[in-house]
Amino acid sequence: MDEAERALAEVRRQREAMAERVSLPWWFRVLFAAAWGGVLAGPALMRDHERLSVPEFPYVLVAVVVLLVTLADYRRRSALHTVVRSRAYPSLRGQVPATAAVFGGGAAVVWGLTLAGLPHQALTCALVVAGLGAAQAWRVNTAIRQDVLAGG
Repeated sequence: MDEAERALAEVRRQREAMAERVSLPWWFRVLFAAAWGGVLAGPALMRDHERLSVPEFPYVLVAVVVLLVTLADYRRRSALHTVVRSRAYPSLRGQVPATAAVFGGGAAVVWGLTLAGLPHQALTCALVVAGLGAAQAWRVNTAIRQDVLAGG
């Protein structure tokens, strides 16, 4: 093996190690879905707590704190915190429409149902949208890992 082949092998090894390091653990999906679901469902739970027979509690505040901690960990694990200092991962551009639809559209539907006085429907949609949000975050992370492997 000559010097160039050894150098390429080392670059490939480093890319594989970085891609493995930015992969998310299994528990991330669960924690993210719970936190995002809490942010979505919180207004319905707080507004209609008597009708839903749930205690009065600052659901949104707790969910936002958990979500912020989860997102900070996500940025660190996915190496997104480096994007500020360097160029963005190329495949993130392709994820923007789906990410906007899942998070923006999902929140609009759930909160719209809450404002319409339909808390049961809002809570049902919040569960679905929270799962879709966790799946989308996973897809974004997978795209980042593919960029790292490709040297993007």
